[in-house]
Amino acid sequence: MHRLLIVDDEPYTVDGLYEMLEEADLPELELYRAYSAIEAIEWLNRIKIDIVLSDIRMPGMDGLRLLKEIRARWPRCKVIFLTGINETSYVQQAMRDGSVDYILKTEGDEPIERAIGTAVAALQEEWRNEQIMRDAQERIRQALPSLRNEWFRRALLHGIEDAGLSAVRLEELGCSLDAEAPLLPVLARVDRWPEEMKGGGRTLLQFAIENIMGELFEKVRMQAVHVDEHYLMLLLQPNENEQVVGSLKDAEAMTAFVAGTLETAQMACTQLLRLPLSVISSRGFVPWSALADSYYLMRRRLVVGVGLGENMQLLSGAGSEPERGEACWPTQLSRQRERLEAALESGREEEAITAIAAMVGHGGEYSRYLEAYYTAANLMIGLINRAGWAEEMEDDLLERLMDAKGHPAREQAVRFLQDTAARLIAFKRGAQEERTDRIVERVNRHIRERVGGDLSLTALAELVYLNPAYLSVLYKQTTGQNLSDYIVGVRLEKAKELLQHSHLKIHELAAAVGFENAGYFTRFFRKHTGLGPQEYREQAGR
Repeated sequence: MHRLLIVDDEPYTVDGLYEMLEEADLPELELYRAYSAIEAIEWLNRIKIDIVLSDIRMPGMDGLRLLKEIRARWPRCKVIFLTGINETSYVQQAMRDGSVDYILKTEGDEPIERAIGTAVAALQEEWRNEQIMRDAQERIRQALPSLRNEWFRRALLHGIEDAGLSAVRLEELGCSLDAEAPLLPVLARVDRWPEEMKGGGRTLLQFAIENIMGELFEKVRMQAVHVDEHYLMLLLQPNENEQVVGSLKDAEAMTAFVAGTLETAQMACTQLLRLPLSVISSRGFVPWSALADSYYLMRRRLVVGVGLGENMQLLSGAGSEPERGEACWPTQLSRQRERLEAALESGREEEAITAIAAMVGHGGEYSRYLEAYYTAANLMIGLINRAGWAEEMEDDLLERLMDAKGHPAREQAVRFLQDTAARLIAFKRGAQEERTDRIVERVNRHIRERVGGDLSLTALAELVYLNPAYLSVLYKQTTGQNLSDYIVGVRLEKAKELLQHSHLKIHELAAAVGFENAGYFTRFFRKHTGLGPQEYREQAGR
């Protein structure tokens, strides 16, 4: 749906165009009226207008000045000038300022409809325009470092299967790594930030560390991944095009080269950045499929640490596989946590139940069971707090959620968490339905009580604090009826009631049910009843 605003200082012209366009065979339009340029600006400040049909010569502010105001607010808005002034200078000025068309009032309705159809087609075409695509591609190029980092971060936290690895994907991200070749991972940690240093300064130093690593590892392929403000992951591969490091295809030679280079990196960070940096690297190449497990294993080794826990340089794992599968657990928990959180937020009960079973229902160590249980419980408590439901829950529910030992067996704990998740989702669904019903009822009541007032989609949307387009969709989804059809029905019933039980004149009655003039009301009434208003009144009085 597109919004069209009619602007003219002659009310008769505005109302006549409004009626004509309502009955015209045009793409779906939402029509608005303004009886001056100032009133038009008020509409432009309230909502996005797609097309403006305006007079040029108006008192106070003419159409050309209005065009500049339109461009300042809605640059893509299409402007059509409709005027009785056939002056070349106005035509030229209008075209220079970017209006779509210029039509004389004497030309009739057909050119107006044609110009509006052209404007609608132009709006739709713009989204397929090559320039817009080029602009989008440029924005993507500028955002590529962030997109690339987020993709690799997801691969580390949730596994490469979750991220979706392919040579095409790496190329799209502008990454030089080979999707088929194994990696040698390195994890670096800033052991301690200066106390006075805040977020912005830390970010700059993170990129300084990445730059140091990039220079030192310039002879190999490297992808840096900022995991958080403390951890930086480096993914390394031999450079196929560099004869000097051809020997680095050997795991032992590559490991030795990396270890020696990391010594230099640590020294540079200490001397240049005044930052203690601990590093841990793999003993050998790791397949992409083991990347997330290797990350968690390396992070765990850094957390445990040795010595004073600063400026450490450690080696991790046996290379191709994590030891005894000890790193697989964090990857699995991270995946299921994200899925459970998304399911709770969006109200998908089956997904929530499946995620809880995968998180808590495994047969692993008790410590992992506790971690999974309280992860799920905390997500549900978080949902309760964000939604403001705490007072509506039983007093002991939160205590039971935080009491893993209160369940005799793991199976009972899983069932309790699943039942609680299902209950919260049902509660959320009920609250949504109740809130939606209240919105629809408020809109309907407003229409019934103010049938002669402003019942534009924008005015109704402002009443319930929704976007106009979304209110239209929500109303149809909830009632199965278009909002505009409901308004027509209310106006028609009110008109019939007034015709039968009042002595209002037709023009007074027309105003009472929201029509600008008697002629427009008469055509509306005849269209829906087959009778004119006076005929209906006479038949009803028999």
